[in-house]
Order: sequence, then C-alpha cells, then structure tokens
Amino acid sequence: MAVQTKHTTRSSAGHAIMIVTGVIVGFLLLSILLVLGGANHGNMLVNFVLDVGAWLAHPFENLFIRRSYQQEMFINWGIAAVVYLAIGSFLARIARR
Repeated sequence: MAVQTKHTTRSSAGHAIMIVTGVIVGFLLLSILLVLGGANHGNMLVNFVLDVGAWLAHPFENLFIRRSYQQEMFINWGIAAVVYLAIGSFLARIARR
C-alpha cells in the first residue's frame, strides 16, 4: 500500500480542479464555435453542448447587448470562459499550496 504525502494530495487536488475548469471552458468555447459555425441546432449533440454552455454562461447573460445573437454570445460567453478559467486557476493554485 502506497502512502500519499501532503504534496501529492495537494497536487492531485489542484490537477482535478484544472481538469474541471478545462471541461467548463471547453463547453463554453465549443458552444461559441458551434454557433459561429452555423451548426444545426436540431442535432442532439449540438443541442446538448449548447444547453450546457447556456447553463454555464447564465450568470453572464445580457452582460453586453448586441444586435446580433452571434456577437452577443461570442462576447458574453467568451467573458464567462475567461472568468471560469481565472477562478479555476486561482483555486488550483491555492489547492497546490
């Protein structure tokens, strides 16, 4: 049986936080790409990714209002991705200490 040190546990916690952060940011960025690329909203996979992205970006809804839905989504969801990345990186850094 291997014994984990505090350093290994902290490093693992920081790594896990960054994995979750990467998944969150990935959903947001993939959603943006799907909308900008004109993906079929009727497709089940596209619809799932957009639903998850919308849920994650909900706190940033109507942060900036534009005439075009694509522009508004790009700006607001892009800001959401940056904020989630900053928070996740900060939490991972704290967990590694």
